[in-house]
Amino acid sequence: MGITIARKPELDINGERWVHFKVGPDGLAVKCEKGSDTASILVASIANPIYKSHQAVIRRHLAALNQQAGVGTAGFTVDAIPDVELETDDDLFIDLATRHLIKDWQGIDIEERPGEPAAYTPQLCKALIEQMPGVYFLALRTGLDIAKRIEEQVQATVEKQ
Repeated sequence: MGITIARKPELDINGERWVHFKVGPDGLAVKCEKGSDTASILVASIANPIYKSHQAVIRRHLAALNQQAGVGTAGFTVDAIPDVELETDDDLFIDLATRHLIKDWQGIDIEERPGEPAAYTPQLCKALIEQMPGVYFLALRTGLDIAKRIEEQVQATVEKQ
């Protein structure tokens, strides 16, 4: 046979994982092992059907805005953009992550109550991401790893050796 159709790998749509991080020397979120000076976020799979569905809605919304302004056409000009404040794709995707990708946290407090653990809310998580954008990218990478079952694949490879 010239071509073999492989079975599509099964994605983990319901997996969750705690990821530990700390503030690095340059102020960035750095993935690390659990410790007394670390925080952690509970991350869900990026293959979760609700996450994927809402992501698709956001993409369609942004495409509609671009189409209205003629983005990508020869006739596009800055004058074609309406004089209204439009949400950015970053804001929408961060909101999506704080509601469907990052589920909880530990080791995080707020300025008004230092040392007292803050309960997780999407609004506080968005404030954390605005302060430390690396948390967002850490969540995306982890969510993708969960979906692809990266940890299980690594463990299977280690067991074979």
